[in-house]
Amino acid sequence: MTDTELGRALHARGLRLTPQRRRVLEAVRALGHASAEQVAEHLGHRGGSAAVDPSTVYRALAVLEDVGLVGRTQLDRRVPSFHAVEHGGHLHLVCDACGEVSEAPSATASAMAADVLTRTGFAVDVQHLALRGRCARCRPGGGEP
Repeated sequence: MTDTELGRALHARGLRLTPQRRRVLEAVRALGHASAEQVAEHLGHRGGSAAVDPSTVYRALAVLEDVGLVGRTQLDRRVPSFHAVEHGGHLHLVCDACGEVSEAPSATASAMAADVLTRTGFAVDVQHLALRGRCARCRPGGGEP
């Protein structure tokens, strides 16, 4: 998304494209998945650019999420992780033992989502879903799927 497209998306909601919002979105894209603190830290270490106050990062992430440019996933049990929406369409497999996060195609969960819908009427959004468990290395019995 170009600055012009970003500006239009924000303007459609009565908001302005500020340098801070642009930089926060760029940082989220560069990091892939990151907490608000990681985004602020990333912006504070950019050579030649002024640091962005953490409260500004939180506000910018909230605005970018409201307009549909940034999504939120709970990879960590304590803090949410943010990602650019164009990075969607996959599952996160989070190992509770070692903390490793890997990805799988969202289609992997389509049968489960269909079953939940049939049984409960609840439509599961599997485009950016986090599943917790144990990776092959940490599971008893080792690397066999």
